[in-house]
Amino acid sequence: MTLGPAGALKYMLAPYGKGMLGKGSYSIVYRATEEGSGRTVAIKKSRVSNLVKRPTLRHEARLLELLKGQAAIPAVYGYGQLEHFEYMSMELLGSSVAELRKDDAGVTVKTVIRIMDQALAVLEHIHSLGIVHRDIKPENFLFALDDPSTIKLIDFGISKPFSRDKSTALKKYDPLKERRHIVGTLYWASLNSHNGEDLAPRDDIESLAFVGFFLLRGNLPWKPRPRMESQLRSQEIVRAMKAACSGPDLSAGFPKEFGELLTYSRSLAYDELPGHGALRKSFSSLADGLGLSLDGGPFDWTPCYPQTTNPIPDEPTVSVPDEDEDGGGDDGLGEDSYYGTDVDIWDRQGERDKDLTLPAEKEAELDSVIPLIEEVQRD
Repeated sequence: MTLGPAGALKYMLAPYGKGMLGKGSYSIVYRATEEGSGRTVAIKKSRVSNLVKRPTLRHEARLLELLKGQAAIPAVYGYGQLEHFEYMSMELLGSSVAELRKDDAGVTVKTVIRIMDQALAVLEHIHSLGIVHRDIKPENFLFALDDPSTIKLIDFGISKPFSRDKSTALKKYDPLKERRHIVGTLYWASLNSHNGEDLAPRDDIESLAFVGFFLLRGNLPWKPRPRMESQLRSQEIVRAMKAACSGPDLSAGFPKEFGELLTYSRSLAYDELPGHGALRKSFSSLADGLGLSLDGGPFDWTPCYPQTTNPIPDEPTVSVPDEDEDGGGDDGLGEDSYYGTDVDIWDRQGERDKDLTLPAEKEAELDSVIPLIEEVQRD
């Protein structure tokens, strides 16, 4: 039996507790077998009512279909909405960059350069098609199962089209005053996100710079926050720390190209597309100067323990009004800004942010080529 775009897909999930691959802020990922083809896939499952007009996984499936064709974009095989849940089947991938980094160690400069090169290539592809990812972090770079020299970028649930209209940049909010979470993941979010500004390609580049520093150093000056600290206090403290850290500060003891990446990202205007090619060339030249080959092959995850300096010796003091009303928080790692929103949606049957919506004609076009998932069973 052949299951193509015109046919419905059926999947058999592994027994409960054995097939779960991961759990995010709005979904759970399982290993499953596709009926008919026998293909092993990853099934992403998210709770959603049939009344919700912009379900998270439908949006993500559309974006993956729109972006397909670049080496770092995982394949999407199907989408379906059944009863109280929606499902997306996609390419099964391996470990993430975050998982392969050992303990609190750094990794080799060669490995980080290779990651930067592939990440910049996929971001150039995404940005050229008018999309900003908005949640760049080590957990979202996974390795292809059939090619350990290739990384894939995942989690497009809060990705969105970006506007080149400068007036959009003026529409901002005060996360502290309005008691709202920032967009993205606290540890990796750009300063613009902390300041409540609409995100653009420059912000993906800034988050990528943080990833590079983290891998080189084994740490960043803003540590994971105490679990019982309020989200607003965590946001303010991390914002102050990021603002105090320049590219040269964070790259002290490492090649200057990594610091220049952060400096460059912060110099871009809202409507300015990054020079991805020039950035890749900079890292390629760095590799040549160090006598490193960036050809394929498995990545080197040998632990490194560099002597790093902390440009922020003391934690900044911040004032958060009515902090007790915010309730207990957590470290913010692994969550995106739609965590609370999506839970809210399940309760009130409302709609997700309209800004995440692609043009109606593009959504219809993409929906017509994504096979439907008819049924998901457990063995």
